[in-house]
Amino acid sequence: MTHRALKPWLDRLPLADWRYEETIGSTNDAALAWVEAGAPDLCLVVADQQTSGRGRFQRRWITRPGAALAFSLILRPTPSELAHLSRFSPLGAVAVCQAVHQGLGLSAEIKWPNDILLGGHKACGILVENAWKGSDLDAVVIGIGVNVSPAAIPSPTELMFPATSLETALGRPVDRWQVLHGILQSLIAWRPQLASPAFFAAWEDRLAYKGQWVRVSGQLGMEQAGELVGLDPDGNLLLRDEAGRLTPILVGDVSLRSAGGV
Repeated sequence: MTHRALKPWLDRLPLADWRYEETIGSTNDAALAWVEAGAPDLCLVVADQQTSGRGRFQRRWITRPGAALAFSLILRPTPSELAHLSRFSPLGAVAVCQAVHQGLGLSAEIKWPNDILLGGHKACGILVENAWKGSDLDAVVIGIGVNVSPAAIPSPTELMFPATSLETALGRPVDRWQVLHGILQSLIAWRPQLASPAFFAAWEDRLAYKGQWVRVSGQLGMEQAGELVGLDPDGNLLLRDEAGRLTPILVGDVSLRSAGGV
């Protein structure tokens, strides 16, 4: 039944192939295995339930049946895209923000480097993983998980950051397959513009906490505070301290939070 409901939405997109699973361990793992088996560019794995999904640094991302979107898109980067590999995660983030705005009227923000916020609460996470053949990049897998209904939100004891769902933010039921179509449509449309000023502006304009004082902390005890100015040309976060000095924050195991909130 779910496969039949999903098919009309995906048939409208230029996907090479797609697979739907009722229950799966991880859509990223399934996509990476498909890469090894020769999956071409623009193949998609979608799951209703994900039992051992993960976010950055192997943090758990569990998807309950019927409550969320869990999918992974396989991309075979072109030679020109290889110079911009760090932009595949923001590609997913910009696509999610644009899709929920155009499709649902919700204003989403990107909590650098890879989360999507609605009203300051996390609604989506993105995990990009690369597949290599020796020293050559073979494929990029963009994994995206979106909380669609309140049932997708973990218990407070499991949360590392306040969370919400599309339906909570909107106040009504949401067709998750319509949202999936919108995200993929936006991602495919933005992909040729990865290196463009327009894409960079779309990414930077959606940054959460821009112009606010934030804290950035890491696993090794490092903590920095400053005004979030924006991004440098490499996509690193720029903080301005009290003396006016700009410091780039590289993507790593960091936690970004508003200095005035949670």
